Amino acid sequence: MEQEQLEKEQPITDNGVNPRRRVRKQGINDYLTNFVKNFGSDVRWYYDVRLWSPVILLLLILVLVVSGQQKKALKEQLLAMEETLAATVPADDVFAQTEPTVATVAPVNQEAEALARLADTVGNGRSDNVKIIIMWVAINRSEDQANGYGKSLLEEISRPNQWQGYNENMGYSDSTYKLAEQVLETKAQGGLRPLDSDMLWFVLNDDGSITVRDEFSVAAGQKWNEKTIY
Repeated sequence: MEQEQLEKEQPITDNGVNPRRRVRKQGINDYLTNFVKNFGSDVRWYYDVRLWSPVILLLLILVLVVSGQQKKALKEQLLAMEETLAATVPADDVFAQTEPTVATVAPVNQEAEALARLADTVGNGRSDNVKIIIMWVAINRSEDQANGYGKSLLEEISRPNQWQGYNENMGYSDSTYKLAEQVLETKAQGGLRPLDSDMLWFVLNDDGSITVRDEFSVAAGQKWNEKTIY
């Protein structure tokens, strides 16, 4: 009786298959077939922001974490290097290495400058010995009181029409400036001079030498002292 009741409730086709099971199985097969057939032709779901936003967020977080770790590691390395440097180099040495150096320029001695310019312009191309003699003649004139001289050294050098070839606008060499400093030091210390104090005039000779004398002009029968230096 029960078997007959079940057969009435579940209809059977001619081939003995339940039509409901056939419909369900056929629906699944059709879905799979359509999915496979259309796979790749409809990819709009790839562009769905809601699908990829979690992945993008994770990537951003990963980048920030890695960057932060790298910065922290670099900072730790720099601190370690500073500590090592501070431990190995004394503080005074570090200050000496980092302190900027300022070049110091010695002040120019005006008298030495004037003597160097006088010697280089009047004795241009001549030996250092000749240039030194020209300087001492200028010093003798600044100390003389009997022949119309006796002004300061700078005034005697700049006096017009006294030094043939002198040009106050010309330069001078460093070596001649050092010679002038030595001459002034000898004068200040009362050292031995290469000229007597009455040697106030000179003549530049064609052979490069210089002749100094104690008279400006020489008359017949007049005696004078002179000295030639090469």
